[in-house]
This record gives sequence, structure tokens and C-alpha cells, in this order.
Amino acid sequence: MSGFLVGEFHCGFEDGNICLFTQDDTDIFDWTKQSASTRDTRYTPNTGPTTDAAGSKQGFYMYIETSRPRLEGEKARLLSPVFNIAQKNPYGSSNTAYCFSFFYHMYGRHIGSLNIFLRLKGQTSTEIQIWSASGNKGEQWHQARINIHPTASFQIIFEGVRGPGIEGDIAVDDVSIVEGECTKVDQPVTCR
Repeated sequence: MSGFLVGEFHCGFEDGNICLFTQDDTDIFDWTKQSASTRDTRYTPNTGPTTDAAGSKQGFYMYIETSRPRLEGEKARLLSPVFNIAQKNPYGSSNTAYCFSFFYHMYGRHIGSLNIFLRLKGQTSTEIQIWSASGNKGEQWHQARINIHPTASFQIIFEGVRGPGIEGDIAVDDVSIVEGECTKVDQPVTCR
């Protein structure tokens, strides 16, 4: 995958190809695309969103389903497409900053963790954890904004970790990467 140059990227998971996001084939289970209107009526209550981040019951988001057969600690990893950064000069990499933002929904008494990694492509890929949140954050969507300074082509990885029980669905929506620093930054959250 050659990737594409990032100037401005937005994904609400509305299209059929989920903006070229892919499932990591080395993880235990997958993220699922759904909308509140297509949600199974037998779903676990008291967890997961009732609308997408924009407030629409028809709008889509990606989430991890933590009901059986899922076990505590199992991980689902969703990979963004590869982004190529603009080289500012022929002798080295750019120092371009990007504002990476997304909405997340972590409602339920068994919420595990949502970890975000920046994967830099080189001779060998390196993954740097840039954000993390754990535990119940209430029945609402929250926005995270993080400044990233990739030195090479990169991917963003959303890693959902299954918590201790079935009321642990974690959802993400409205991912964007825009050249330039964030006007407001949310520091990584490590615990409740």
C-alpha cells in the first residue's frame, strides 16, 4: 500500500470501505461497523453508544463488541491507511505537526482500555503509544485531540482492550488528521 499524502483527512466511517481502515490480522478479534439504527435489539444494555458522534441514529461508528466469546484482555486493533508526509527539503524529513483527533465512547461498568499508537514506517516499523484511556467515561461521546510529529510515513492504530465483563463496548468515530498543531490539546488520560 503506497498510502496518500496527508493534508486533511476526515473519516466518519459512513462509506462502505470505512476510509480504507483495515483490521489487524494479528489481533484476537475485530472492530465492527454499525449504527444505532442497525444495532441488534438483543444487545447488552448499559454499554455502547445510542447514536454516532454527530448524534445520528443512522450514522455509523466502529466499536468493539465485548459479549461472549470475548475474554478479558483480548485486543482488537484497527489500522488507519498509510499517510505519507510531505518532505520539506531533500536532505531530511519534515518536522510537520499534525492534529490528530477522534471521538470515543466508553460507557459501561466493564470498560477496558482504548490505546492509540502511532506506527512509523521505516526499515522496521515502530509503534509509539500516544494516548490511552481506561474505565467508564459515561454515556456520551468525548473528543480527543493529539499533536503528532511523524518523521516518516505513518499509520494510526486504535487498540480496544476487552475489560472484565460484557458491559464494555468501546466505540470510535469522526477521525481526522489535519496538517498543523491542534488549537486545543487533550493530554493523554491514563486512568479514571
